[in-house]
Amino acid sequence: MKTCAATMALLLGLTACGGRGPAEQSADTANASGTKVEAVVRQESCQDYEASPGVTKTTIKLGSSYPNSGPLASIGETNVGMNAYFAHLNDKGGINGRTIELIGKDDQYDPTKAAANITELLQRDRVFAIVGVQSTTGAMSVWDSLARQCVPILESTISSASPQARAAHLNAIDGLVPYALEGYALGTYVAKNLARKKVALIAQDGSFGKSARSGIEKSLKEYGAALVATQTFQVTDPAVRSQVTTLKASGADALIVVAAGTKCPQIFDTVAGSGWKPAIATTFTCSNTTLMNLAKPGSVDGVVSDAWVRQRVPGDAESDTYFAALKKHAPQVNAGSENVAIGWAQGQVIAEILARSASLTRLDVINTALALKDVKVPMAADGLLLNTSATDTAPVESVRITVYDSAAGRWRPAGKDDLIDMSGKLAELS
Repeated sequence: MKTCAATMALLLGLTACGGRGPAEQSADTANASGTKVEAVVRQESCQDYEASPGVTKTTIKLGSSYPNSGPLASIGETNVGMNAYFAHLNDKGGINGRTIELIGKDDQYDPTKAAANITELLQRDRVFAIVGVQSTTGAMSVWDSLARQCVPILESTISSASPQARAAHLNAIDGLVPYALEGYALGTYVAKNLARKKVALIAQDGSFGKSARSGIEKSLKEYGAALVATQTFQVTDPAVRSQVTTLKASGADALIVVAAGTKCPQIFDTVAGSGWKPAIATTFTCSNTTLMNLAKPGSVDGVVSDAWVRQRVPGDAESDTYFAALKKHAPQVNAGSENVAIGWAQGQVIAEILARSASLTRLDVINTALALKDVKVPMAADGLLLNTSATDTAPVESVRITVYDSAAGRWRPAGKDDLIDMSGKLAELS
């Protein structure tokens, strides 16, 4: 990917090429490092369009809604990581001289509360864009109205959305690997690399579990394995013992877990307590070390997951920057948390988009977000590049497989063939 030395300095190593914005831009929205891109989304398609609320000569105001309390509060660590990255970026001068102000609101993973939060952020707080909404139902609770108004929704969870739904909401850019692709990656590793032929699935009820299952079924079929049993649960279920008993009786030699929050350690401990010993693979939503360490060490040792962020180890330049920034800006957070690292990486992607935009207008930002080409952000795992287009709003479509080391309390690379590239596969899985 081509880079420009001047803009490299502006974004702490994030790649962005320069070019001046249109002459008609006001001083408040001009963005000297911007790149001209195709106008996929045009103003005539917007209703009640406001170009640059929340943008001044010195500040870009962003808003976020995420769970900071309740059974899925661990997901909120993602936004702690994002805010820490923005604070770190601000320490270095921000984006072309503008600092980022992130206003966050707790939605307890409730889409009704998320919708109310986002309405307040736009109407009262007057934010420029919505970022880091950490639930699909929360993001989708507002994405119809925000698409009509051409308000950017950046690095937010729309991960169960079909390609058709994404095409109708080009203002929304995914902050995660789409769940169908993640399911495909886990199914591929279980069937191909671990050579397991009879696979069971326990999944959170709703679009999260259904979307992941579509990818799991596709990959298992490709590699000669079968999904022999499936059980679902509600986040509010007090226990999962009956589901695990049913899955164990299927004779499966592998279990894929599609869950989040405190349900993750509950499932792992219940499986171990049942005497069943399948190979276990889990979605990244369980991989947060804060959650993994809530389970008994023997319940999670050797569990497989996937990641698009790099392993954080002392001596790695990005890791050292990350640890130092967290110590300064978020000393209360678990620096080993996968969620925190994902939030940091999401912040880097958002900053990359803002820095590339020809001007800081909502339309320019939306169109810039749809034109990422082989972008590497420092927190991304080696070999992972971000790409988007008018027909693909998921920047990350590759993962690296990791294995949990309970003695060390951290994830390690799985080793050979741990990179699974699924570029262009989303349409096949929907």
